Amino acid sequence: GVPQNDEEQKIERRILPWRFWLTVTLSILIVMSFALYLPTRFLYTASPGHSMTANGTMMEDTHTPIMNHEESTVTTGLTVNLNSTPVPVFMGTSTRLDFFVNTKPGNVPVPAESLEIQKTKIMHVIGVRDDMEEFFHIHPALTPIPGILSIDHIFEKPGRYKIWSEITKDGVTHVFGHPEITVEGEGHTSNKQVFFGTSYMVNGYQVIMRYLNPVVKNQPTDITFEIHDSFGQDVNLANYLGVKIHLTIIKDDWKQFIHTHPMDMNQNGDTHGDSMHSSFLMPFLLEAKANGEDEESMHAESVHGIPFQVTFSEAGVYRGFAQFRPADAYLPPDEALTASFWVKVEDVGVFKPSQSFLVGSSLVLIVLFSWAVKKFLTVDSGNE
Repeated sequence: GVPQNDEEQKIERRILPWRFWLTVTLSILIVMSFALYLPTRFLYTASPGHSMTANGTMMEDTHTPIMNHEESTVTTGLTVNLNSTPVPVFMGTSTRLDFFVNTKPGNVPVPAESLEIQKTKIMHVIGVRDDMEEFFHIHPALTPIPGILSIDHIFEKPGRYKIWSEITKDGVTHVFGHPEITVEGEGHTSNKQVFFGTSYMVNGYQVIMRYLNPVVKNQPTDITFEIHDSFGQDVNLANYLGVKIHLTIIKDDWKQFIHTHPMDMNQNGDTHGDSMHSSFLMPFLLEAKANGEDEESMHAESVHGIPFQVTFSEAGVYRGFAQFRPADAYLPPDEALTASFWVKVEDVGVFKPSQSFLVGSSLVLIVLFSWAVKKFLTVDSGNE
């Protein structure tokens, strides 16, 4: 090349720091964009769904409030009282469960016509053993006695059981936790085995559960279920009690109870599109739509699965029970297959910076680097 004179060399020395700091600044901004902003946008974009507040009120995607109560603490207003006969309760024998819907004080029976059908049933009853290894979901029927709904149930194994009943009245769904029932009989009364897996085999079907760790209390958690056959193909699900999947999640100390349903249901209880997409893909799907792609085609291209969104109000260990009916399975009416899984909920999660924080941080870094460059050049000029 052509040799540089002294003036050109001086100019080159003065430009070199600018090039260096400009490269450093751009590199840091790029790193921040890819390491912070994009993961934040990808993983934590909120979407509508189900959530439970700290006081026990859960809002569905249909905006129906759900109130949780304990039977033993209700002294006024609507309540459900459970009575089991005969006593004591023995495994393997028929036990009659009577649910008395009434208002207190006075134990005034609630007329059946004032109760509303929720997911094809007037009452849902869910029970678990204390080790969370036994689960049932049954539906008592009306009786000629005012306020009484009853069902005969057989407890398969001995142990301590907790039962919840769920009714809807005046547009509000009420969940009542009942005093525990002890079931007598031979065999293990408790055999708790915690395993945080995400893939399960149920009667020849593979159930895959997807969610992002860590799960943190009071923050919406997206949970998506995929059902495959033994060849890995997607399974067509028939509606079970009006929806594709019923999801029940219970804390292992019985203090938290969630019974919820898939997001984005239409009036028929079906999910929109042939398959549903997990909400963590929403930012990219929305951008595709803005560029002219049809919404239905986006659903077809999205990740297969049925999504839920749940907010846990307490940290701890939870057991979930996902109930579904494959369209090709020969099951009695109102029965379903159940995939159970464990979820650990943390008190505090990883720091998730907001967009405003990221923009502000970038501006601060730019100012700091500009000041550093100016300082360096001032010192460099003084040395020449």
